[in-house]
Amino acid sequence: MGHAPVGAEVAYPAPTTDVQVIKPDPPANANAWKDVPFAILFIAHLIAIIFVMAWLGVPLLKDLSDASAIDSEVSNIQATIIAFIGCMAIVASLVACALINFVIAFARRAISFVLWANFTLFIVLAVVAVVTDVAFLTAIFILFALLSLCYIRMVRSRIPFAAANLYVAAAAVKDHWSIFPLAFLMVAFQVIWIFIWCVAFIGVVVLAASSVPNPAGYPSGFSCSYNSDCQSNECALLNPSMAYKACQGSRSGNGQIVAYVLMLLSLYWGVTVIKNVLHTTVAGVVATWWTAGDARGVIRGSFRRAMTTSFGSICLGSLIVSLLRVLEALANGSKQKGGVAACIAGCILGLLRSIIEYFNRWAFIYVAMYGFRFTQAGKCAFGLFKQRGLSAVVNDDLIGQTLAFVSLVSGLICCMLGLAYTFMDQENAGFAEAKYLFSIIGFVFGLGVTIIPFSVIDSAVATAFVCFAEDPVSFGRTHPALHHEMVAAWRLAHPDIMLVFYPA
Repeated sequence: MGHAPVGAEVAYPAPTTDVQVIKPDPPANANAWKDVPFAILFIAHLIAIIFVMAWLGVPLLKDLSDASAIDSEVSNIQATIIAFIGCMAIVASLVACALINFVIAFARRAISFVLWANFTLFIVLAVVAVVTDVAFLTAIFILFALLSLCYIRMVRSRIPFAAANLYVAAAAVKDHWSIFPLAFLMVAFQVIWIFIWCVAFIGVVVLAASSVPNPAGYPSGFSCSYNSDCQSNECALLNPSMAYKACQGSRSGNGQIVAYVLMLLSLYWGVTVIKNVLHTTVAGVVATWWTAGDARGVIRGSFRRAMTTSFGSICLGSLIVSLLRVLEALANGSKQKGGVAACIAGCILGLLRSIIEYFNRWAFIYVAMYGFRFTQAGKCAFGLFKQRGLSAVVNDDLIGQTLAFVSLVSGLICCMLGLAYTFMDQENAGFAEAKYLFSIIGFVFGLGVTIIPFSVIDSAVATAFVCFAEDPVSFGRTHPALHHEMVAAWRLAHPDIMLVFYPA
């Protein structure tokens, strides 16, 4: 994609006003709080988890800390690990920054490289399978390589289109670069939330274990001969048709299951809400940048709306996804016990979760742009795609694949740096398993730190797509150079669709 030299004045054709602008009528109460009951429920749930942490978890950690004694060697290892984590956070940020700039500057080449890297990986795996004489895997990997090659040929013409969308999204977040510190702040909230949840969960587990009448016995469903064989102290026939006795479940055991399920739901809900608050904030920022140009105070206003008037809608959409995640986890747990029905249920729930997550991605953009309720926002988004004939285009995820692959590359780079550190500092990093520990820490930080800014760019890409589908003319007025390049890329990738936007 060619760009004019710095300082050069380029005259771009004025955007035509013949394009039909498709915008929904904003809600009459756009500034009112939406889906308030779900916001209240989420806040009440947060208070409950903090209470459980303070009541059950913190005393246990205090007792454990008082009872443990740390020798000097262990203390030195802990200090080394903490120092390495601090350094790796800085190194991973630098690696992420370099990779982001590379992807944006060479978007077409980066996307092409990722596509061919997938094909090459399958070829390498097929060669390994041939060398190890595993015919079945050889056939599978060759099939995947052929499918990957077909996919490359199919999407090759759409690479400039994906690159243009990526470049526009990057321009939006560069003009409002302080969205990145906000993204890292949200990650800090994520870490704090997971820590609070873990402490509370430890307390719940210990309390549940103390309520079992006979902890040394078998759990419900196991074969038994005497009451003392069972955790519940109840051994009986489950039904008259059975020829052997089995341990019965207790009321306290059923209560434990409910408690564990609610705790799992709590974890998923908190994590998903924080993620969607960031997504909604980015969507509001990019939408304002699209129509109003370089306005100021955009991030503060968008974040305030996400945390106030739109917070209930975010909580509702996140709760639906979290419920499906919990049900999917329960089904997968039953699947490991050999249940065919549980296996089918797990697949169905996984599919439903993917659909809802896909729905949420676009719905929250309309929540940010217009202040719709969650359900109204989803209808408006997919109504727009259907009216413009874009239902198939929104599934084209070349950018998402590229960002995910580059995040993995960042993780591998930091993993290698962690491994190299163990060879350079044998005095402090020469303990057993150090190579594995520091490599894993490097990989986690490299992957995690890179995902944060890439998630911002991914949200910006989705928002730019919606804004272009709605009103490309406004973009031509505020950012004519970017508009010119984006229209050219759309014409190349989707000429039939562009006839709807810009009739010949």
